Parts: sequence; C-alpha cells; structure tokens
Amino acid sequence: MDEKIEITKEIPKKIAIYGKAGIGKSITSAHLSVALSKMGEKVIPVGCDPPRDSVALLCGGIMPTILEQLKMVDAETEEPVEMTEEILDKVMFKGYNDIVCCESGGPRPGIGCAGRGVLVAIQLLEEFNVLKRFDITFAIYDVLGDIVCGGFSQPMRGGHAKEVYIVTCGEPLTLYITNEILKAVDRIIGEGIEVGVAGLIDNQRNVPHEKEIVEEFSRKVGVPVIEHIPRSLKVQEAESLGKTVLEAFPESDQSEVYRRLAKKVLENKYIHIPSPLSGMDEIMDTVKMYIKK
Repeated sequence: MDEKIEITKEIPKKIAIYGKAGIGKSITSAHLSVALSKMGEKVIPVGCDPPRDSVALLCGGIMPTILEQLKMVDAETEEPVEMTEEILDKVMFKGYNDIVCCESGGPRPGIGCAGRGVLVAIQLLEEFNVLKRFDITFAIYDVLGDIVCGGFSQPMRGGHAKEVYIVTCGEPLTLYITNEILKAVDRIIGEGIEVGVAGLIDNQRNVPHEKEIVEEFSRKVGVPVIEHIPRSLKVQEAESLGKTVLEAFPESDQSEVYRRLAKKVLENKYIHIPSPLSGMDEIMDTVKMYIKK
C-alpha cells in the first residue's frame, strides 16, 4: 500500500540520494545539480561518500575535502588547526555554472570510520551556516548506501534531508541493497523522524525487462519510480571529457532525460513510507516473473 505524506515547501529544498556502490549515484547527483542550476536554482551538492568523486565532473577533477582541512596542523605549534569559516571556505569550490561544490571526504582506506567523517562534515556545514551564506536554494546530499553506519544515515536522522531518492536498477543484488535502504528508512521513520522516500531512480543496466522489473518492485514496496534513465554511451563519452552530458552534449536525448528528472525532483510534493520486501527470495520472485517471458 502506498502511504504518502505531503511535505511543506522549504527553501533551500534538501534531498538525499542513496544507492548501492557503483550504481551511478554520484553521476546522477552531478547531472541533477547541473540541470537544476540551469533551471535557476543555486545548488550545492555535498559529497558524503569516501571516494570523494561526487563533484569531480562539476569541478574538473577530485577536490580537497572537509576532513582534509580538519587534519591540518599548525607548523609552529604542531597542534590541529581550529576550523574557522575562512578555512572551511577553502574546500567550497565553484563548479560548472556556479554550482557550489564540497566533499566530506573520509579516512585512508582501512583506517577510521568513513561515516563519522560524513557526520562531522555535515555538522560543520550547519555550524558555519554555509547554505545561507552561499544563498543555496537546493542542496543534494550524495550518500553511500552503507547506511548501517550512523554517519551515512545522518542526512536523514539529523533532519538535513526529508526527501530520499534511491538510485537502483533491475539487477537482483542492486534491488536487494535498495530494499535494505528502504528498511533503514522505515526504521528511522519508526523513531519519529520526519523523513520518507520520494522515489526510485532506475539507472538502467540493460537487464532484460528492466523497466518492468523495477516498476513491479516499486509497486510492491509502495515507492514510485520517478524516472527510468536509459544506459547511454553519451555518459561515458562526457565523463572522459571530465564533464556531465548536460555540459558536453546539451542537445542529446540523454540530456533531456536528466532535465526531465530534475523537473520532477524540483516539483515533488510527497514522500512515501516504504513497505520493504522480506528479503532476497521476494526480490528473486519479482525478477523471475519477467525473466521467464
């Protein structure tokens, strides 16, 4: 059953984008950022993913992170440098079309808690009133799907983003991770936190009957698919140029898909309380319905 709640219009509008690692979450966030900026929004994408690649296509490469600034040491005292507005602004970058970009960063691989870094970064953005100072009207938190970690769930738990979008596809293991994210959202809602899933974004992998599989999964969990994004070589071609499709090939059909997605996200008024499936068996049953055809 689809349980939806109308959300109050807020400025800035803030959303969180989750998804399995490698599903194209950061690519989707970058294209959303560009499309929204072209629609007149002042956008800030906040990379909450240790690989720190969320804003690479917007800034022409991998950028320094908030956590790296926190690790700075005074050359004379050898003490950690206290974070200030001026220091934080050094990791706020102007990307394509005046998009304000930043990355939370993370510890070196195998050392420390990446989710903790996300938590600290978001708290600093709030403490130093970054969204207001940069006149942001739309904030996008690009978050790794590993939300068993409290840090990665912080955009939801901390009230930073009531609207959650999940990037998925028709692959069974991706649907499994999507379902786990839905379970986490459901638990957070159960704690009395105002949050919900605004929609699924089907970033297609050319799975047979993919659209039908994702739509059926959507129907079962009570969360709408807001866009099917076809697999396109234009995305890889643009990425090889260090750009989004919207910048490199603005007249392409793929660019129009991202513009359509951005319009739906901007105009969205509802979040949904998900009804996650019990587990992998139900997901496989959904997939097999169409694979047999």
